[in-house]
Formats: sequence, structure tokens, C-alpha cells
Amino acid sequence: MPESDNVTLVTADEPPQRYIVSRSRLTVLSGVFRDLLSTPTTAEDKEKAEIPLTEKASKLIGFLAIIGEEEEKLEGMELRDWISLAIVADKYDCKTGTREANAHAW
Repeated sequence: MPESDNVTLVTADEPPQRYIVSRSRLTVLSGVFRDLLSTPTTAEDKEKAEIPLTEKASKLIGFLAIIGEEEEKLEGMELRDWISLAIVADKYDCKTGTREANAHAW
């Protein structure tokens, strides 16, 4: 059974929103997720990997755009979105997100 390259990020919204993202890209861009996803698991666990987040979807706009290779979504972001990106990027050790936030918000 091949390992799935996808994981699902689950937001703190009620009801939660689910975002399917590339495991490979997530681990390359985030030191926190790299450590989290490097923990040995069974093939079945990898197939249905869900990671609960403490943030609501509205705070993850920029982070999800970067993780999902949809950087064009960054263009319409407002200052509050850039600040949210800076906070989330710092929390999840995402240097690309920090660099983007610093370039646009400050």
C-alpha cells in the first residue's frame, strides 16, 4: 500500500473545516510539522492522517496559501491577514511564511 502524500489540517472552527495538503510540502516548509510527521506510524494512519489545529480558518488564509502553492491568494490579503500569517508562521516554524509576512506587513 503506497504512502499517501496528503494530510488533512482540521481547523478549530465549529463545525471544523478540513484542508487536504501535501505532506511533503508541509514538512519542507514547517519545522513543527516536519517533526510531528516524522513520528513513525502505520500505513493506515498515514492514509487518514488528520492534524487538529488550534486556529480558525480565518487565521490560516496566508499559511494555507503558501502550503497549498497558491501564492496568488496572498495578493488580496489585508493587514490583519498578514499579521495572522506572521503569527502562524512563527508558531509552526514556517520561514517562507515569516519572510512573506515581513515583506508585506511591516
